[in-house]
Amino acid sequence: MPGKDTSDSYHMLKTNKILRARLLLLGFVAVGALIFTGCAQAGTQDLTSQLQQNPLNMEVPVVMQSIGTSCGEAAIAMAYNFAYPQTPISEQEAIDYATKQGYFTEDTPPYTSPANMVKIAEHYAESISSGRVHDPGQGLRLLAQHLQVGTPVIIDVLSDLTDLHSEAHFVVVTGMSIDPERENGIAIHYNDPLTGSLESASWSGAEGIWNAWQNNGDPGGPGWWLAIPPG
Repeated sequence: MPGKDTSDSYHMLKTNKILRARLLLLGFVAVGALIFTGCAQAGTQDLTSQLQQNPLNMEVPVVMQSIGTSCGEAAIAMAYNFAYPQTPISEQEAIDYATKQGYFTEDTPPYTSPANMVKIAEHYAESISSGRVHDPGQGLRLLAQHLQVGTPVIIDVLSDLTDLHSEAHFVVVTGMSIDPERENGIAIHYNDPLTGSLESASWSGAEGIWNAWQNNGDPGGPGWWLAIPPG
């Protein structure tokens, strides 16, 4: 019947238009993903070139944590004292305040959560910045941007970079450079409150900073960071 044929043709034409639109959308998504990947790789290459000429390093006095679970308070003391050398605080002051407010629980995980780290830092500093990164390119850019203006960055990694089952651990990133001993890869330099010393580790790889940063197991911890700019 003529009516039936017209209706079938209409539905077939409509279906074809929908399919073409979906294919076009998928094409845009694929192209966008390729462009994003290319830009991220180009950004990393640019940073590598910059670091070969000008490594980023700051001398931030190390504070060794006095309690097995007070890495967060020690990290805040380091970052705050670097930003406000005229009014330094001790790790014990940070512990006392955080304990009183319920932000630090010495024997109960997560001891000091990323969210409570922000609250402690806000108590002492005039301003702070904090957030989360979701891919390695974004993470590198974030660290480089802060280090370039002289601001160390607290990040949440692992107490043992070689063991994904080790506990979450706050450290203070103080620099980055190109390490010829690591196949000219990017090395991250950080103050470790657990050892009370300046440490260095590869950015990438199974035992690298990025892997630990994304797999720390803390609530809201993957990719989390905190910076205290100079007052």
